[in-house]
Amino acid sequence: MNDRGVAAIVVLYHPDPLLLDRLLRSVMGQVEKIFVIDNTPGSTADRSSFFDQYQGNISYLALGENKGIATAQNVGIRKGTDAGYSHVLLLDQDSALPPGMVKKLLDAESKLILAGENIAAVGPLFVDEKTGNFSRAIRYSYLRIHKIAVDQSSWRPVETDYLIASGSLIRSVAFFDIGVMLEELFIDSVDIEWGLRAKNLGYKSYIIPSIRMMHSIGDGFVQFLGRKINLHGDIRHYYLVRNAAYLLRIRHMGIEWRLVTLLKIPQYVLFYSFYSKNRLKSIKLLLAAILDGMYGKLGRLE
Repeated sequence: MNDRGVAAIVVLYHPDPLLLDRLLRSVMGQVEKIFVIDNTPGSTADRSSFFDQYQGNISYLALGENKGIATAQNVGIRKGTDAGYSHVLLLDQDSALPPGMVKKLLDAESKLILAGENIAAVGPLFVDEKTGNFSRAIRYSYLRIHKIAVDQSSWRPVETDYLIASGSLIRSVAFFDIGVMLEELFIDSVDIEWGLRAKNLGYKSYIIPSIRMMHSIGDGFVQFLGRKINLHGDIRHYYLVRNAAYLLRIRHMGIEWRLVTLLKIPQYVLFYSFYSKNRLKSIKLLLAAILDGMYGKLGRLE
């Protein structure tokens, strides 16, 4: 494989032009190539004219319909790896990179590899713009999720069972062993499944605390027992519950994750239905999501 540097993979779905502009301006100059994969229904090649205003090396591809985050990421990943880029950087449309982020991630990755670590991905500490919350390292044990606060002043990488997709820097060679994203999930838990699949194969993922990236999660949040919890719409909650139920069947998710998730699924159904604008409709939808997951009925909800 030729080493052509880093290719950023930006997935779009009804993007806000101002947020997309912010993202593109923050990533230009940090990577050698930007692949923009558009999941927006009705998107066509004509929309590529929007990107003419930028000086970066941007390639736009309209999928014409919502094929899901995993499929869109895989389209970009394959374009990047086929073109010989050494790394891909996964990005959502509403993220914003700090200056020098990619170089710092590459430097951190190099040090970890020199220390003998088998790296799946490295990523920044992200700040949720809606809640102000900082991301935490996630480690699963039997019947418990350990959410480890990350010392923002530390330079030491913090191991985590998985990274949120946006901001993840992944070596192209890792995909040949680990594989790409699981497209059947469509959306939600895609990054969790990939991270735990990588861990099962002996790879590690790390948060780099000295790098902080802005990111936005969910449609809003609620205060619950002193915590700010992100919420989505009912359909997005369907995918979250369905995919969690389905992944209980997958051995590489690990017994620790599966036991924790088995206990969490009923909580998801009750919590998301309680905060839904239509509680009865929501609980019916989420109960159907459990059955769909159990029976492997995946893909886009029709």
